Amino acid sequence: MATLIPSLGSARFDSRGELRLAERLKDFLEDNTLVWHNLPVGPFGRHPDFVVLNPQQGLVVLEVKDWRLDSVVGASKLDVTLLTPQGEVRAENPFEQVRSYMFNVMNTLRRDPLLVFEAGRFKGKPVLPFGHGVVFTNITRRQYEATDLDEVFPAERCIFRDEMTESSEPDRFRERVWKMVSPRLGPALSVPQIDRIRALLFPEVRVRQIALPFDTPEPNPSPLADRILDVMDLQQELLARNLGEGHRIVRGVAGSGKTLILAFRAEHLARAASRPVLVLCYANGIAGRLENAMQDRGVEDRVIVSTFHAWCWQMLRTYDIPAPSERDLPDYGARLAAGVAAVIDAVARGLIPGGQYDAVLIDEAHDFEPQWLELAAQMVNPDTKSLLIVYDDAQAIYKGRSRPVWRQLGIEAAGRTTVLKLNYRNTSQILRFACKFAADVLGAPGVCAGEEEAILLPEDAGRQGPEPEVRRCVDFNAEAHAIAEWLGRRQAAGYQWGQMALLYPEHEIGRRFEKVLVKHGIPVDVAKHNRNRIQADKDAVRLLSMHTAKGLEFPCVAIGGLGALASEALEDDVRLTYVAITRATHEAFLSYSHLTPLVERLVA
Repeated sequence: MATLIPSLGSARFDSRGELRLAERLKDFLEDNTLVWHNLPVGPFGRHPDFVVLNPQQGLVVLEVKDWRLDSVVGASKLDVTLLTPQGEVRAENPFEQVRSYMFNVMNTLRRDPLLVFEAGRFKGKPVLPFGHGVVFTNITRRQYEATDLDEVFPAERCIFRDEMTESSEPDRFRERVWKMVSPRLGPALSVPQIDRIRALLFPEVRVRQIALPFDTPEPNPSPLADRILDVMDLQQELLARNLGEGHRIVRGVAGSGKTLILAFRAEHLARAASRPVLVLCYANGIAGRLENAMQDRGVEDRVIVSTFHAWCWQMLRTYDIPAPSERDLPDYGARLAAGVAAVIDAVARGLIPGGQYDAVLIDEAHDFEPQWLELAAQMVNPDTKSLLIVYDDAQAIYKGRSRPVWRQLGIEAAGRTTVLKLNYRNTSQILRFACKFAADVLGAPGVCAGEEEAILLPEDAGRQGPEPEVRRCVDFNAEAHAIAEWLGRRQAAGYQWGQMALLYPEHEIGRRFEKVLVKHGIPVDVAKHNRNRIQADKDAVRLLSMHTAKGLEFPCVAIGGLGALASEALEDDVRLTYVAITRATHEAFLSYSHLTPLVERLVA
C-alpha cells in the first residue's frame, strides 16, 4: 500500500475520477511508493494532479481527465476540442500538459548533483527513471481502441476507466503505471536521494528553513553528507498536511518537530486566509525563530508572530484601553498579569473584538495559563474555527502553570489530538542522558490536559554521537575556563562558533562566563531581543539563559553554573535542566561548582 500525501481523508479532489485514481494508487502500488496529489511543485509552483515516486521504479507524473468519449469532437498533438454545455471549447492536449509538468519536475531535480550521474557514459542524466501519462476515468480501453485517438493519445501512456476499478488486478495496474517511465540506468534510489527529491519538489518540508536561528553546515561533512538536506519525515509531513479544519491539538516530545509542523501549518493557512493569521508563543526566542520562518516562506505580511504578553499590550494600545503603568505597578510580573487581565476584561465587555484572525496557532502551549488559552481561542474567526495548539508537558518550566482542561476553555480536543513521540533533534547519547537524569519527573504518573495520558516520554530516533561530558570545578570562574576550553576544542574539530551556545541559570553567572570567554578570544553574542528576534547574524557563541534557550537548538551546547539551581522546587529545576540539555543536537558539556540535590542527580 502506497503512502498518499495528503491522505484520502484530507485531500481535496477536483473530480470523482481523481478520487478513484487516488484510491487505486494507494491500494495497488508498492508499499515504498510515495504519491503526492495536487500540491505545488518546485520553484514555479506547478500543480500536476499526481506525482508518484518509487525507489526502484522511478518517478511518473499523471494527469487525470474525466472526459467522456462523446465529448471529444477533435484532437491534435497540441489541443483537444471538447463539446460542453456552453458549446465547443479548446483545451490543451493533456499529454502536452503532463509532459510539461514532467519536465518541470525533472528540471528542478537536475539542478542537484546527487540526482544526476556525475561521470561515465550517462554523465549529466538523471539517476532516476521518469515518465508521464494520462488517466481517462470515463473512457474504457475498448472505446479508445475503436477510435483513431491513438495518433495523439499514445496507448502506452494511457490508463482507462476499466483498468482502475476496485476489481482490477493490482499487478496489471502497477505494470501500466511503471511502463510509462524510462529504463533504469543505475541502482535504486537511496534514502538521502529520496529526501533530496522531496526537499526540491516541496521546499516547505525542508527542516533547515526553521530548525535553527541560523543556517550553518555540519562540521567536517562527508562527500555525501554535505549534499543531504534535512527534511520532515513522512509522519511529520503527513501530520502537517492532514491536520484538517477546526481545533487541533499536537502533543509532542522535545525535538519531535512541533514547531516545524506549526510553521508549516501557519504558512499553509496564511496563503488562503482573508484575515491575518496569529502565532503566539511565550518566549522571545521562539517568537524570533518563527518570525524568521515566516519571512523565509514569504508570508510575513499575512502572519503576526508575537509573544503572548506583547500581543496583549498591542491589543490595549490598538483599542485605546488603559494599560497598567510602571508607576502604578513597579513589579514587572504583576504588571504583565494586570495587562492580561485588562485584555480579558475588555474582550468580555466587547471593547476588544473576538474573531480577529482567520487562524490562531500557539507554540509551547504548556507555558500558557489556561485563561490565556481561552482568550486566544476567542480570537479565532468563528467561520474558520482554525486553532492549533502544540505542547509538551515535560517542558513546562514555569512555576504555577496549571494543566488545562480543554473543554472548559471552549477548545475541542476530543478526537482532534495527535501525539508525536519520536525525538529527531538529539543524539541517542544526549537523549538517554537527559531522560535518565529526569526520569522520575518526566515519568511521574498523572493526567495531562484533562482527559489525556501521562507525560510523554521521548522515543529515540537513533542518531549517534559522543556522550555528554560533566565537569566538576572549584568555582564559577573555573567553570568558565573549562567551558572556554571545550568550546575551543569544538571549533578545532570543525564546528563554527555560531553553532555553539552557552546556557546558564542566572544572568550574573552569564556575565562572569562572558568575561572569561572574551579573555580566551572566543567571539560571543549575548542574546538581545529586538522585536522578538534574537540577533544571530554573526559567527559567535550564543550566550543565553536556560529559560531563553527554550525552543532553540544548537549542535554544541555548554551548560554552566548548574550548582546555582538549588531552589526548593527541585522538580522545576529538573525540568529546566532537561530542557537545556535537549537543546544540543550533537554534543553537550555540563559543569558545576556547588553540590546540590540537582547536581547529585546529574552525576548519579
